[in-house]
Amino acid sequence: MTKTLEQLHSNISSESKKGFPILLSGSIIFLLFTFMPLLFPMSTVYLIWIFGLGAIFPFGIVLSKLFGINILSTKNPLGVLGGIIAAPQAFFIPVFIIVYMHIPEYLPFTIGLLGGSHFLPYMWIYKSKAYLFVTLGTCLSSLIIGGFFVDMAFTLVPLAICLVYAMGVFLILKELKSEFS
Repeated sequence: MTKTLEQLHSNISSESKKGFPILLSGSIIFLLFTFMPLLFPMSTVYLIWIFGLGAIFPFGIVLSKLFGINILSTKNPLGVLGGIIAAPQAFFIPVFIIVYMHIPEYLPFTIGLLGGSHFLPYMWIYKSKAYLFVTLGTCLSSLIIGGFFVDMAFTLVPLAICLVYAMGVFLILKELKSEFS
């Protein structure tokens, strides 16, 4: 039986719970990043930002397993599309390394803008306004704080991203409750 696009949207949203464990993971990781400048020299903090981002996806998978959620749905073409949309983030790594080598103070700006922008297509996949909020909130806070308040960026940008992601999780859970209750 062939499913309609509407059915595919509904199935992927229900099965993956709109991917909220990944946002929850990101919120926790960025909360930890907030405190890194208090614990380590900035030369170490720069590297934590670059390599620590790699923990978000695996930690999100662990959280999804704990919640009994399948965020890696390959039976739904929209799940495959979600994976394809996420994969180009790997190409951001060379950009982060070049920023680290030349202007490391702008890592929160760069990581926030590029990382935040990748969430926009999930607004369509999950039919979720929460992902529009996450995209705009992450990108704007990274742009404003990371671009204009550079001295405080390694503390305030991750805190802002943490809060935006946490609010995104709340909004997704609210959407799920109204759609599937």
